[in-house]
Amino acid sequence: DGSPNAWEEYVVDDPKGYCPESVTFYELDDERYLDQWRSNNNSNKSNNDDDNNDGTLFDVIVFNFAVNEAKASLFAKELLNKEHGRLLAPINTSNDYWLKQTYKVIDGRGEVLWSTTDVGAWSVQFQPDVTQDTCSGIWCA
Repeated sequence: DGSPNAWEEYVVDDPKGYCPESVTFYELDDERYLDQWRSNNNSNKSNNDDDNNDGTLFDVIVFNFAVNEAKASLFAKELLNKEHGRLLAPINTSNDYWLKQTYKVIDGRGEVLWSTTDVGAWSVQFQPDVTQDTCSGIWCA
């Protein structure tokens, strides 16, 4: 759900809700957000740029939907701080196979630091990335 409803109900309107000022909700899907981030940061630099002085790079990115490994790696390389940035994502076990994922932690250079296919007794399966043409299942148009 890309709408601001949950954010407004549990963060803005709830008297017990709290969010650090540095956290912002964007009513955008991941690809539109990346386009906006690139535009705002003039980020036409190489993914191999090791300049960590850019205050616009993130320390942490968490995907709460299934993605292909190429997309996770792109986001990690382009948006994460190269020294200590981490991305956690449920990544499809095969490209465009939306029925099984592996949790992976990826650093700012695109290297996988940790992965697991099961969490306790549970297999990892998430809603697919609805921006992909290959998206299948009840979530996809």
